[in-house]
Amino acid sequence: MTGSLTSVGMNFKYGYNKIYKNLNGFTTTMNTTMDGANNVNGVIPNFNFALTSTGDGTINSDRLDVWDYSDIVESIELGEVIGERLISEINHCTHIVVVISNNSSDPEIGRFCRMEVEYALTRRKNGNLTFLPVIIGDRNELKFDGPYRELEQTLSEDLTLTPESIVILTVKICQLIGKVYIPPIEAHQKMPFWKLFRKEVEEIAHTNQKHVEIMMILGEFNEHYRKAEMERAQFLINYFITTCAYKVPGYKPFYPWIVKAVCITELGMFDEAMKSYEAAQKIHPDDQDVIGGIGTLYFRTHQYQKAAACFEQIILKSTTEDVTNARINLIITKQAMGVSISRDEEKFLFDVDIQQYPNDLKTAVLNAQGMQLKIKKNYEALENHCISVMTNDLHDTITIRLLQISYVNRGMKEKAREIVIKALEDAEGNPRLDKDILKTFQEL
Repeated sequence: MTGSLTSVGMNFKYGYNKIYKNLNGFTTTMNTTMDGANNVNGVIPNFNFALTSTGDGTINSDRLDVWDYSDIVESIELGEVIGERLISEINHCTHIVVVISNNSSDPEIGRFCRMEVEYALTRRKNGNLTFLPVIIGDRNELKFDGPYRELEQTLSEDLTLTPESIVILTVKICQLIGKVYIPPIEAHQKMPFWKLFRKEVEEIAHTNQKHVEIMMILGEFNEHYRKAEMERAQFLINYFITTCAYKVPGYKPFYPWIVKAVCITELGMFDEAMKSYEAAQKIHPDDQDVIGGIGTLYFRTHQYQKAAACFEQIILKSTTEDVTNARINLIITKQAMGVSISRDEEKFLFDVDIQQYPNDLKTAVLNAQGMQLKIKKNYEALENHCISVMTNDLHDTITIRLLQISYVNRGMKEKAREIVIKALEDAEGNPRLDKDILKTFQEL
């Protein structure tokens, strides 16, 4: 894959009784507990999850048994004992993480959680079960009575919802069950090379297990990157590179330089981004992720001929790798230059399987298709195309402009005004619509 497509012109996710945790790049669903009350004040007050270590090496979804009963939790009728399924899971797990909060430790609100912990403590007395107690909230406000009294002296972590706290907890879980911590590297539309990045991270994690703090930097980076907090993400990936140079001098980072370039590009620091790409290029001069990234950077700075040359280089030299992104980027660059594309390129553009892409990249391809219809002055087809894109909620500001153009060029000025007015209203809830740019479309 060649950089991101160019536009024309422990991860916790909280939901009702559901917690997700990314371990080693796999989204692993842990079983959560109901707290005896419905999601008090919009906060999950407690969750416990059981782990069964079933293999050696790193934590993977296929080597870590977890149970998620959040899909049936609302149908659980609270009684004086916990259900048979939960009893079975506790009986067979090797480790249990107990998260303690004001609500979970409350005798009434957290009754279900207390019963679960009580049973787990009984199981610990009769077998091999390790606890990792974790606090959410202020430990000074908690009352450690009942089953929690036994855990007060073994508290191992105060958990906040900051990336740092989440990473520290994940590392402790890994250390508890004897696994190598590998930070989650997630799929992202601006990081199509994420699998290769993750592979590089896995290799350094296994060969430098004593430097877990290096992996923790990447774990925190991932949390900020997925939230598009690019300033912090850029700082952390740079910190990772410089720390590796000091602590792991034999390691020559490659994809981290590209990731740094992506972050810096998003911050508009194009000269610095180029330096990062050049650092990566010294290691692998012909790598298409480097060349594609440089091409994307040229496009962002309106150096279209240089951008086109990068994408053409990838297409000509890459005989075994997929060059779909490079071909799409070359088409988009030609459109920006006002250069006609060939029939083969046009056919390729409209035949691209956009289902392989996340929504932002689907929008980029669909807008390129719309731009081609505009270039050919097929305004009725352009209207139908844009409406289809909007129906599937894949539109952005460019889509609105293309639809407006389809109306203006057929003398339908009132419709052209209406579509912009509607888009301005929708912009409040659609981050893909830029209100300031849309306002400029009001003057026909």
